[in-house]
Amino acid sequence: MFPLYMRIISTGTVCTYARYSCVCLPCPCKQVDYIQRRGYKKKWAKNEGSKPHTVHALNHMEAFYKPVFKERWPSIRISLLTTSKYCALLNNYNSENEKVEKYLTDLGTYNVMEKAKLARAKYLEKENQQIVTEQSSLPLESLIDFPKRLPHSEVDENDDVNDDDEDVKEEIQPVVGKNTSLYDFIPTKRVYTDKELLQQHIARVATFDDSLLEVPVKVIQEQVPELPEDLKFFVYPKGDISKFPNPKMKHGNLLGYYMMDAASLLPVIALDLQENDSVLDLCAAPGGKTLAMLQTLKTENLTCIDESWSRLSRLKDISKWYIGETPSSMSVSKTDGKLLEDPFYNKVLVDVPCNTDRHVLISEDNNLFKPGRMEERLELPTEQMELLVAGIKSCKPGGTVVYSTCTLSPAQNDGVVHAAMDHLWKETDIDTVVIDISYLRPIFKDIFTFFPKTKYGQLVLPTLSSNFGPMYICKIKRIR
Repeated sequence: MFPLYMRIISTGTVCTYARYSCVCLPCPCKQVDYIQRRGYKKKWAKNEGSKPHTVHALNHMEAFYKPVFKERWPSIRISLLTTSKYCALLNNYNSENEKVEKYLTDLGTYNVMEKAKLARAKYLEKENQQIVTEQSSLPLESLIDFPKRLPHSEVDENDDVNDDDEDVKEEIQPVVGKNTSLYDFIPTKRVYTDKELLQQHIARVATFDDSLLEVPVKVIQEQVPELPEDLKFFVYPKGDISKFPNPKMKHGNLLGYYMMDAASLLPVIALDLQENDSVLDLCAAPGGKTLAMLQTLKTENLTCIDESWSRLSRLKDISKWYIGETPSSMSVSKTDGKLLEDPFYNKVLVDVPCNTDRHVLISEDNNLFKPGRMEERLELPTEQMELLVAGIKSCKPGGTVVYSTCTLSPAQNDGVVHAAMDHLWKETDIDTVVIDISYLRPIFKDIFTFFPKTKYGQLVLPTLSSNFGPMYICKIKRIR
């Protein structure tokens, strides 16, 4: 028995005595493992033997990426676990950018865009195509062969249905009544546990089965656009893993170059910015692609939005370091992109939040595969679809939208594109087509490795010799 002054207080899981104690003692009532001084909070969330979040991420990829990429997966896997490669995006706003360009060349790097322009010329010659700078003279309606749809207000809900139509199935009435036979019900074959149901949900969210597609999605070819004349970025040759020195203000009063994944420039190139374009960057922060668009020197009306103040502060810092004061032609605001509906823009970039495959494999901090972020991760494809739909709604008829991610997930790439098309077809009067951008493969084959089996867009695969990506790009045109 304990003395009276060491009064035992039962708290359900821990017995705590009130005073005169500074050590843990065996519990006399044997209901718990120890006694502890009142006011000291024991952490019970200790889970010995739990796997790091990075391991959970890798196991997820082994389960869902390996069946897709097959023999390519071992190379992709080791590349994702290896330090990624960067490019140096030349800052055209620096007053001494010519000196910066020479400095980068002296490091042993080369301008990718110069080689890409030569490759583009060879590709056009090989395909016997003629470079035409004017837009297609075909009417927008000729790009689609879908049937005309009446506005929802003109559809008569009381229209008669042809009973002889084979596609119309007999409506199944629910079984009601107290004396209903048990044979009228479908027996349960198996009861699933919560864990099994969660695993099935994860599998549905992480996969994309194109055999189940119902809504027609048309893919069209357009003339290969010109590459941005003023966009310049430098990389080390294949196999060279040298790193760029951190940019400093040694050339002019602004930083001379910005380091980023070279594959992240492909969405900007695919956007094909032209003078007088009204451009929307729907998920602008942290600002790498926004800066790349500014380097084309063709952004006379650029709107950048994001729903995170902290990420927008990063975008503003980049603008300050590389541009100086925010250009009058550029606006930055905190807005939920999913709420946009008015078609104000010619070009829209929708670079959505995604699995961020590289980050989740190398960092425990803010890892999307934390148990507490599981619901957020499972909701990603829905959020991505809503952002893409909002981007298409914000685009004028005849304008284009580029959708991009930095994940290998088929469900978040081609799957989201088709889900957005399905939603627009069923719920709105908007018609869209996918533009074939397979011309990116031969133009950038010397620097990037592309996956040949995507359905709508192009996917850059990480490789040890050229460790850029992953990056998925899909270009969509709004017809009406």
